[in-house]
Amino acid sequence: MELELRFFATFRAAVGQKTIHREYPDGSTVGEVLLSLEEEFEGLAGELVEAGEIRDQLSVLKNGREVLHMEGIETVMEDGDRLSVFPPVAGGGTVDTGDARAADGGTERIERSWRGISERLALEYLEGLGGERVDDHAVEADAWRASTSAEKVPIYEGSTLELTEVTVVFEGDPGALDDLVERFARKAMRAGG
Repeated sequence: MELELRFFATFRAAVGQKTIHREYPDGSTVGEVLLSLEEEFEGLAGELVEAGEIRDQLSVLKNGREVLHMEGIETVMEDGDRLSVFPPVAGGGTVDTGDARAADGGTERIERSWRGISERLALEYLEGLGGERVDDHAVEADAWRASTSAEKVPIYEGSTLELTEVTVVFEGDPGALDDLVERFARKAMRAGG
């Protein structure tokens, strides 16, 4: 069977391109595919599977759906399936400046925070901008992936009143991200009043 394999951020740099196609025996599992990739690409060795499980904080999606919500490493692949592999997203929390950028191997990462919108609404906006929900906190499209988190923050330093601050980490092709982040920001600003 033939599979389409897609790589993001540091994994794309390790493979040398975003998408490859490989043949595997019928009935191969996600784990077997990941182990074969570790053998084929030196930069992936030891990065995908650890102690017989998908390494912590990796996102591995079969046809846009997180395999951890399926059969995990034992998820069976079928001819024509797409397997997308995302490295862990570093960092956390909010970005007070409202914008942080990092580029790696042709993939860009932009982290932005907005106050006054809910995480649910942020996810709906991302879906409306062409993405597909892949889990409770992530939306993916062909050229990008966005993950969300939310926390309560004081309205101002020392205040007991709080509001929700949603942080979105956008990752993907730089050309796609600039337009995506701008369009998302316009929606978020309208929603936030």
